[in-house]
Amino acid sequence: MVKRSEAFPSKWLSAADLDGGSIIAAIKVASLETLKGFDGVDTKKIVIYFAHKHKPLPLNRTNYDSVAGIAGTDETDDWPGTKVELFVNREIVKGKLTDCVRIRKPGTPAKTKPKKGSDNPTRLQ
Repeated sequence: MVKRSEAFPSKWLSAADLDGGSIIAAIKVASLETLKGFDGVDTKKIVIYFAHKHKPLPLNRTNYDSVAGIAGTDETDDWPGTKVELFVNREIVKGKLTDCVRIRKPGTPAKTKPKKGSDNPTRLQ
């Protein structure tokens, strides 16, 4: 059996590469690059490269803000050496539930949504 990610490999890190788990990686370099968007239009993105075997990751605004918060600066020249945890999160993208790569500070506990009917102090009685 062949997985989609094996049939259509990408040079970019994807949720499939994390196989539902997470990894801790050190940023080697962050560079501004011109990439083709899904619509075929060239767009500039910050791409982070990692110190070890992991594929590079083009950043969206959410992941850029996460790295900037972890590094303590939004100056990408200061990011090398910063350790980040890459994990999979399910989010609605263009109306479809999709697995996405997200970034958090290593050791940060995963956020869980409260169960329906649980004691939630903000819930109206």
